[in-house]
Amino acid sequence: MHSLHPSYMFNTSEVHNEYNLLSDFLNNSLMDDGGLYRGDDIHGIFSDPSLTNTMGQMTASSVMPPPNATHAQQQYASSQAPTNISPSRQQGGLSPDKAREKYYMTAADPSGTDAPEKRMQNLLQAKYDAGLLKPFNYVKGYDRLNNYMKHHLQPHNRQRILRQLDKFRPQFRDRMQILTDLELIRVEMWFERSLMDYDRVFASMAIPACSWRRTGEIFRGNEEMADLIHVPIESLRDGKLAIHEIIVEDSLANYWEKFGSIAFDQSQKAILTSCSLKNPDPNSHDPEIRCCFSFTIRRDQHAIPSLIVGNFLPIAAPDSS
Repeated sequence: MHSLHPSYMFNTSEVHNEYNLLSDFLNNSLMDDGGLYRGDDIHGIFSDPSLTNTMGQMTASSVMPPPNATHAQQQYASSQAPTNISPSRQQGGLSPDKAREKYYMTAADPSGTDAPEKRMQNLLQAKYDAGLLKPFNYVKGYDRLNNYMKHHLQPHNRQRILRQLDKFRPQFRDRMQILTDLELIRVEMWFERSLMDYDRVFASMAIPACSWRRTGEIFRGNEEMADLIHVPIESLRDGKLAIHEIIVEDSLANYWEKFGSIAFDQSQKAILTSCSLKNPDPNSHDPEIRCCFSFTIRRDQHAIPSLIVGNFLPIAAPDSS
């Protein structure tokens, strides 16, 4: 795995691992298919110094950021630190067993006189104290995407997706490098709260819909979506399926191109396009389903795309009579 350029050191292992894997993933994949690029293209893709191993050239002074930068990062981190999450787990409040028991009791009986938002906060706090709420590990998601592309996509479509990952990698790095563990946990709390909101939204709408993480793992879907692609509703929860496993190849490359074009553009958050869906079972004989497809990017409090919500409206085949 490639070492990070000294200017790109991160505060958390989760972000460090995700960025390193993304760089490694792009480096190996693009070099493997280098024949698809002209010489100038290859030079442009690998001009980012974070893709080269510079650790051997570092000195003690080069690893440490300038004093002003360190002070600025500390000020930013302190100003962004959430105030309504108590780090009681680190301070050794309840024992692990007691904390986990408290979480299960809170989840089983969320009633009380507090406002709904306060009860939700108490539930997430209890989950955090029990050690069940942690920063999400995106490394497995990139590995899953990479394996799928290697075995199911044609080289030209694979390169279309890799170009988009390479395109937004610098913006991802710039936003993620100052985040702390507690801020990443806060992002995960926001993500879980959003999933609960979409549980209610999906249950009240008759249009097939699902939501997924930026690496494609589907975490929520409704009955209409499950019926459309002929899978159990449980398959559309907690990353059992990924969006790249239910969208046909050309449509998948088209989705990534559109996602990459607006992922970090805060002036845009939704795109209307079309796609073809498929049953994720490779042995299925179900026909492809042509759909009108829209997706909305939900960004967390650090303006990083973390949740994507898609709606799929099947397009009826023309009547041949």
